[in-house]
Amino acid sequence: MILWITSYPKSGNTWIRALISTYLYSNKENFEFKLLQKIPKFIQEKFISPVVDLNELKKNPLKIAKFWKSAQLRVNLDNEIKFFKTHNACVSYKNNWFTDEMNTAGYIYLVRDPRSIACSLASHSNISIEQAVNDLLNENNMGLNGPYKLAELPGSWKINYLSWKKKKNFEGIVVKYEDLIDNTENEFKKILVFLNKFKKIDINEKRISNSIVSCNFSNLSQMESKFGFEETQNNKFFRRGKKDSWKNELNSNLRKKLEDNFKNEMIELGYL
Repeated sequence: MILWITSYPKSGNTWIRALISTYLYSNKENFEFKLLQKIPKFIQEKFISPVVDLNELKKNPLKIAKFWKSAQLRVNLDNEIKFFKTHNACVSYKNNWFTDEMNTAGYIYLVRDPRSIACSLASHSNISIEQAVNDLLNENNMGLNGPYKLAELPGSWKINYLSWKKKKNFEGIVVKYEDLIDNTENEFKKILVFLNKFKKIDINEKRISNSIVSCNFSNLSQMESKFGFEETQNNKFFRRGKKDSWKNELNSNLRKKLEDNFKNEMIELGYL
C-alpha cells in the first residue's frame, strides 16, 4: 500500500522527503540526495511503462488517467508499505480516480501559502510571476514529465489542497510549510507518529534532531550548489525557503488576485 507525500508544486514536498528518507534510511542521519530515491515520483516511466506503451501517452498525455490504478496495483503486488511523491490532485479524470483505498494507505499533504508558491514557481520554471499566478488559478493545470511527457494533474492550488484534505477513503494529515519552518521538530514528530500507524518506526528524539540538522535549508542549498540536483530546472531548486518572501516579490494586483480566488481556504489556513 502507498503512503503519499503530496503537495502542490513548490510547497516543500522535497524537504519532507529529505527528512523522512534521512530518518528512516540513513544509519547516521546524514542526508544525501540519493536518499530521495526511497520516495520516488510516481509519475515516471519505470512505474507507468509496464502497464501501457509510453508512445501512446506521448500522443495523448491525459490518457494516463486510465492507467493510474493498474500502475499502482502493480507496485503494490508485494503488499508492502511504500512511499511515493506526487503533485497530482486526488481527483478523477473521465471516471478514473488518481488513487483509491485499494492502493493507498494514507497521505501527508504539505500546504503552503499560494503567494509564496507563485514566487518560487516563477523562479523554478523560469516564467513570469503573472504566469505562475495564472497556473495556480488554472483548474486544468497539467505538468508534463520526462521525455515521454507523462502528464501530472495538479489542477489549481485550491483543487489540489481540497481534493486531498476532503478524501475520506484513507487517512491523512495536513502539514503547513510555515509551521514546518517555525517548529520543525514538532511538525516532523507529528509526521513520524502518523507514519507509525502504518510502518513500525522507532521515534527517537536524538535521531529527529540529527535528521533536522542534516536536512536544514542551508545544507540542502549548499549540497545543490556543490553536487547538483536532478530536479533543478532553470534556477536553483533550493532558492530561499522562507515564509513571507512574497511580500517583497509579489505586486498588489497579483496578491489580490490570489487572495480573492482562494479567500476561504487562506482564511482557514491562517494566511489571511
